[in-house]
Amino acid sequence: CLKYKYKGNAHLEANEIKEALDSYAYALDTNYKPQEGIILLMRATAYLRRAYQHQQTLRDLVFQFRNTIPQLSTIQLAYEQATKHPSIANPILNRIIDTDVHIQKEFEGTKYRHGLYQYALLHSAQDALRATQLLPDYSKSWLRAGQILNELWKLNESTQYYDKALEVDPSLDEKLKPIMEKIAKRQELLNGARQYGWTQDETIRIALDVVG
Repeated sequence: CLKYKYKGNAHLEANEIKEALDSYAYALDTNYKPQEGIILLMRATAYLRRAYQHQQTLRDLVFQFRNTIPQLSTIQLAYEQATKHPSIANPILNRIIDTDVHIQKEFEGTKYRHGLYQYALLHSAQDALRATQLLPDYSKSWLRAGQILNELWKLNESTQYYDKALEVDPSLDEKLKPIMEKIAKRQELLNGARQYGWTQDETIRIALDVVG
């Protein structure tokens, strides 16, 4: 168990996420209970690192996607030209259609990457929440769970876990103040998004996760 745990830590430090996750999985498979909570906490950290990698890729994709979308004025001008010059209407309309197909493919790729980001976060949350049960007196387990729930926009729950971390270790007060302020700002952003039906609109949810 300890051998795999140390290997996982070394891989994590080297930012070798897949290898770290594999090592922690092997360590957990040994069923060595005294180390289970710590290993789960480390695996939660590895999954969170993977989520951040997906989030950065997602941001890059959204930036590229934004640059491929033609402005409305450009589309309107194309339609006007097609109307004024019927002889070139078909090539213009075909170009618009091809652009639309390309945009749709890029958006599908963006949604796929967003799914990977969410998947990693959910695995991270599962391990972190279990770690708080096994390590109730270890403030880092509550801090990690609070961080992950914040990333999942579970802001009320995130605040509760941060409060528990502070209860376990009152010296965290100064460290947590800017974090709690950020959560309050995210809550304002979330409230605004809810007015536009973010729970039903995947585009808005992607936008929230890109903004972070």
